[in-house]
Amino acid sequence: MAAVLHRTTFAYRASANTPDFSLLDWIINPDLSAVVGQPIKYWVVTGDIVSLMDQAARDAVDLAETEARKDSIRDQIDVESLLKAFALVVLDQTNELRSDHGRAAISVEQLKTAIRGKL
Repeated sequence: MAAVLHRTTFAYRASANTPDFSLLDWIINPDLSAVVGQPIKYWVVTGDIVSLMDQAARDAVDLAETEARKDSIRDQIDVESLLKAFALVVLDQTNELRSDHGRAAISVEQLKTAIRGKL
């Protein structure tokens, strides 16, 4: 039995019957000493050699992940929901200020009318 590592997914099998694994897709008994303790996202396979990306490449991977996360957050927040949340915060703050001065609270409709007036 031998260990095998998939060349693209980095799936690792510690004990494998090597005839069951194509050499086109799998590295037999890979040397992983260069990547021990490092996230798989930073691994590179060249031939049968598994190595660690240089710092610039790791930084690029991290930046791409950050941008993807930001895009995902942007996709989740639609403009309508954002405006509604903003209006509710303004309404809460306005009502809090009014109650401190003994005035009646403003309603959602009054706030909508005030916003329309500004548009």
